[in-house]
Amino acid sequence: MTSLASSRHSNASSRPRKGSDPGKRVHQTPRFSLVELDPRGVVDGKLVSGGFMGEEAPAVGTMREACPYCKGLPLQLVLRHGHVIRSHLVCRTCTRCFDAIYPDGSSALCVPGVPIE
Repeated sequence: MTSLASSRHSNASSRPRKGSDPGKRVHQTPRFSLVELDPRGVVDGKLVSGGFMGEEAPAVGTMREACPYCKGLPLQLVLRHGHVIRSHLVCRTCTRCFDAIYPDGSSALCVPGVPIE
C-alpha cells in the first residue's frame, strides 16, 4: 500500500487556523492509500492462459498520483460506465488497477451511499 495525498478528491472543508487571519482559508488535503484491486472486480472480461483479459476501459483523465510499480508514471482515472464495474485508477503501462482509500475505509472514487457492485 502506498500512502499519498490528493486535494483532487477532497471532502475536507477549509477552515481557518487558530491565530491566523480569518480572511484566509487553509486547505487541508486528506490522506489516502492506494490499494491494488483484482481486475476481475473492476472491468468485465475473461480469464485467458496469460491472465485476465478485460474489456477496454477508456480513461477520463490523468491523475497526480503515480503507479507504485512503474515509478513516476501517472495513473489514469476510469469511471464506472458500461462494462466498467467500478471507478478505479489504472496504470496504462503495467495495467494494474487501484482504489484510493481514506483512513476510515471509504473510497475516494465512489459516491457515498452508492454500493459497489
